Amino acid sequence: MKIINGALMCLAVIAMLTACDGKGSKVQTSPSDSTTVADVKVVKGDNSALNIYKIWVNEDNTQIFDLRDSTHYIEATKFDEEYCKEYPDYKPDVFYITTEAAGFIVSHNFESEGDTIGGVEYLIEQGPYAGTHALRFTFSNMTPTSATFTFEGEYDWKYKVLDEPVEMLPDPHPYVYEE
Repeated sequence: MKIINGALMCLAVIAMLTACDGKGSKVQTSPSDSTTVADVKVVKGDNSALNIYKIWVNEDNTQIFDLRDSTHYIEATKFDEEYCKEYPDYKPDVFYITTEAAGFIVSHNFESEGDTIGGVEYLIEQGPYAGTHALRFTFSNMTPTSATFTFEGEYDWKYKVLDEPVEMLPDPHPYVYEE
């Protein structure tokens, strides 16, 4: 009887973990609703909620912030054809993962600001500040499908929710911190 109860508890926990994205909303995983992007799935049709937990692409389609899962932070960049000719390890129309970290924090005051304004801090994993979070950008003017991201307090870029699959590969020449 203990084995059966233990197995049922295990199944219940697995069902809860796979049916929820950690933020209280259901994750759709049927093949018709999702597309493989690199080694992760993009859930289509999830643009109605007002939150930062999505894949964002800038207005000139060269930078991606994958913020779907607060336990994993991804930044990816697409390089132009001239850059790819000069550095043949890079291909045009491919996003290369330039920053990947174990997590990020969304900071804002929900009571006074709601979900439309805040900041994103990613986990630093190398160097003397490893284990701490650093502000990457602030966001404002958020709608379900767009937002303004501000870098270094002064550089504004309009981002939109990514709604089509893109190829994301590891950077062939990743930055490695050296002491």
